[in-house]
Order: sequence, then C-alpha cells, then structure tokens
Amino acid sequence: MRDENSVKKTIHVGDRASLTKRFTVEDIEAFAQVSMDDQWLHTDPEFSRRGLFRRPVVHGVLVGSLISSVMGTRLPGEGTVLQSEDIRFLQPVYPGDTVTAEVVVTGIEEHDKYYIATLEGVCRNQDDITVVEADCRQLMLKRFFEAG
Repeated sequence: MRDENSVKKTIHVGDRASLTKRFTVEDIEAFAQVSMDDQWLHTDPEFSRRGLFRRPVVHGVLVGSLISSVMGTRLPGEGTVLQSEDIRFLQPVYPGDTVTAEVVVTGIEEHDKYYIATLEGVCRNQDDITVVEADCRQLMLKRFFEAG
C-alpha cells in the first residue's frame, strides 16, 4: 500500500498492464452468492444445456471485473477511483477458461486536484478470442499521480 509521502506514479498515454485468471465453478458459485445472481444459465449444468450456450457460463460482469482489477491494482493503480465503464460482452466464458485482461491508457485530462485517465480494456480467452471490451474513465488524485 502506498502512503502520501511516497513517490508519485507517472502515467503516460500508451501505458499498458494486464492480469490473467482461470475461472472455476467455485468462482461462479461464489459470485452467484455475493451478487445474488444465481440464474440457471450460470449455476445449473442440466438446465443450462437447454440454453443458448449449452453449458454454464461465467457471469459476464465477473469476467469484466478483471478490467477494473487491472485499473485498481496495476494501471493506474492504488489511489484511483473508477468513474465509468462502458462494457461489451462479446463471447461466453466457461469454467476452466483462462482470461487475460489488458488495459491501455488512451488519454489523460488534467483537473485542479486530479487527472481523469481514459482507458480501453479488453479480455481475451486462452484461444486469443476477445470476450469482453470496455471503455473506462479512472480518476487519479494528483497527490499520488502525475501525467507524463
């Protein structure tokens, strides 16, 4: 964790960061409980066979949350606040799939006490298929960040 006296982190347009996660049935069950979305599409293998994807799928919001995780922990990182996220769910993710979320800084707006970074996020599965895309805005306090 960073304190206020630590060196500011410099953010540049074009900076990139990523993280990778393998999704499990246990992830789906935990998210279903926390989110209260226990729809059969995600949780019931027998019933989901009759649906669009023929088997349970990972909640799209859970997959998309990897983009937010990158922004909050890696780029820009600690000390930021998500302002907005326009997210598109393009392909299903199944238990056992490994997804890599990557964000890139596409712009930085300066304000009196903070910056607003615009970022593009993408999640790709182990077959390099894009499963989620997002356009995001992240607030960065000037006491923790500077624009390069």
